[in-house]
Amino acid sequence: MKKSLKLWGAAFTKEPSRAVIAFTAGRDVASVSPADAKLIPYDLWTNKVHVLMLGKNGIIPKSDAGKILKGLLKLEQLVAAGKFRLDPSKEDVHTNIESWLTEKLGIEIAGKLHTARSRNDQVVTDIRLYLRDQVLTFVGNNIGLVQTLLKLAKIYQAVPFPGFTHHQHAMVTTFGHILAGFATMIIRDIERLKGWYILHNISPLGNAVAYGTSFPVDRTLTAKLLAFDGPDTNSMDAITNRWEPEADLAYSVVVLMNHLSLIAQTLILLATPEFGMVELSDKFSTGSSIMPQKKNPDPLEVIKGKAGFVHGQLVGLLSMGKSNFIGFNRDSQWTKYIVMDLLSECEPAPAVLTGVLLTMMVNTKIMETWCRKGFIGATTLMEQLVAMYALPMRQVKVVVEKAVKRSVGQDKVTFTSLCQSLQEEGLALPITESQVAAWQEPETIIGLTKSFGGSGKKSMKQELTLLAKQLAGHQKWLLQKKKDKGKALK
Repeated sequence: MKKSLKLWGAAFTKEPSRAVIAFTAGRDVASVSPADAKLIPYDLWTNKVHVLMLGKNGIIPKSDAGKILKGLLKLEQLVAAGKFRLDPSKEDVHTNIESWLTEKLGIEIAGKLHTARSRNDQVVTDIRLYLRDQVLTFVGNNIGLVQTLLKLAKIYQAVPFPGFTHHQHAMVTTFGHILAGFATMIIRDIERLKGWYILHNISPLGNAVAYGTSFPVDRTLTAKLLAFDGPDTNSMDAITNRWEPEADLAYSVVVLMNHLSLIAQTLILLATPEFGMVELSDKFSTGSSIMPQKKNPDPLEVIKGKAGFVHGQLVGLLSMGKSNFIGFNRDSQWTKYIVMDLLSECEPAPAVLTGVLLTMMVNTKIMETWCRKGFIGATTLMEQLVAMYALPMRQVKVVVEKAVKRSVGQDKVTFTSLCQSLQEEGLALPITESQVAAWQEPETIIGLTKSFGGSGKKSMKQELTLLAKQLAGHQKWLLQKKKDKGKALK
């Protein structure tokens, strides 16, 4: 007996990857790992830095610090080999690691690790390191998305495309101009993510409970060894506002997801048979359990769903910070779960959208055909009449509006209807039928567009050059931050 393992896909020429299927399936069958499992490498790093400082400053004997450090390095190897698992009976990652060290070294040695700190500054430091890595991941993924958008924008920079307002034909632009607009949004998202670094790449380690310690800790040293820009200024601040770096990053990601959702919705519409302007690859589509012909844009729809989902998580983080009392409060622990869920939901989205864009087919003929419908050239016709004959814009708009009404069913203003409307307004202009037709042609409209940031040839060249320069700056920044981290880890 033949076993059928899939409910759809026999009509597809290419199969979606496992990553795409996992992205669309969400948590339907996949489990979620414990939150603190994500913090293991950061807690190990924090512990190594802390014990190095304790030994260097003579707070604990250097020999004991060396033994603890050796134990942490051994544990790090076990983690890398997948041979260390968190024990739920030991409360959290900090307790798990310290317990393991105690079993290996005894409390006489391992018991000195927690000198001059609290779990309060320890967990805040761990999460700060985790969030910082997430920033770098999101920046990197979005750089890849912008590279793709700019590549496609260059290819399609002169392809006429119908611009819309209110879901109705508005003015002629180019498909490249639309793609460059998307790239501009994502570059701004990258800048917003980089802003998180300015605010929050500072070390909370050494704040202890929230009010400092009587031990002579060197917070500048530990900040340097963790690749922070320095220690934070006030020991109470980071402990009390455990929600704030989380919410700042969450906000940046939510705005990013809004932009990705906008792009996704645009592609979904353009891929419908009614539009027919793009065709999505089977690799980024799914089928139906009952309808044999269906090819659904599920990855794009999931991006939209995730955007709505994380709005609620952002509100949750903001609510966590609205009524705190000074110092640590246990309710702030839940900010960890919220932000980790938010980030894990969204992290694959830029790469998925990049894949959709790289594999889709573009029907430029249909795009151009739509640029000759719905009186889409009427605005440029009006502008040329105003510019050529030095007429009041408001008066000419009335003329063209009346000409549109007289030309219903023609998709463009006719020469006869325009002449009648001009005569009705008491205007006699030496225009020709060829002029009226040319001013409504897509290629002419694009050629006449002169404003910076618009779809004209010169403007598009300037725009793509500027965006590429901005992107190069972000790539350089990302590389430097990765180098800073690598240097600190050594």
